[in-house]
Amino acid sequence: MALKSALFVIVIVIAVLGSSCASEMSLPEYAEEVEALVTTMNARLDELDVEFVDTANLSGIKEYARERVKARTDFLSGMNELDAPEVVVELHTEAISIMGRVVETEGTLSEMVQNLDSVSDVDSIWETPEGVAARTADERAVALCEAAQDTLDSTASGSDLEGVPWIPPEMKQIVRVAFGCHAELRQP
Repeated sequence: MALKSALFVIVIVIAVLGSSCASEMSLPEYAEEVEALVTTMNARLDELDVEFVDTANLSGIKEYARERVKARTDFLSGMNELDAPEVVVELHTEAISIMGRVVETEGTLSEMVQNLDSVSDVDSIWETPEGVAARTADERAVALCEAAQDTLDSTASGSDLEGVPWIPPEMKQIVRVAFGCHAELRQP
């Protein structure tokens, strides 16, 4: 009876562990989710930039600043909801950290913009310590985007290993994404 109980407990533990491991996203699934989040954020930021070019009034500039922060915050929320595969946990954690800093610094700039009384005061914000911090955070986000793109692009070399049966499937995963780290390189 004790052996049966012990075996039952072991089977339950294995089932629980197996189901928890099975729920981890694969690298291609993760990359697809991140790509969708990045694409959504970039599309919204690009749309805002186009609208901003035609904005010459203070209320439009204030709305632009608020909407940029919202687009970044939505991206960050989506990233926080993802369960990154072990192979990219470090990169995922760094992305969340950097984007958190981007949201924080752009949020600070947005607050500054909300308190402006004149359109002529907008340009001076970029020369403040907060403006410099926002540009620095954004540059780090672009650098991380490029690193993530390179990391996932490097999986293409795994296509050479597809017919090799002794290599585990997770080492043969090929991921193709287009993060569009730079606005000028994104597809219209």
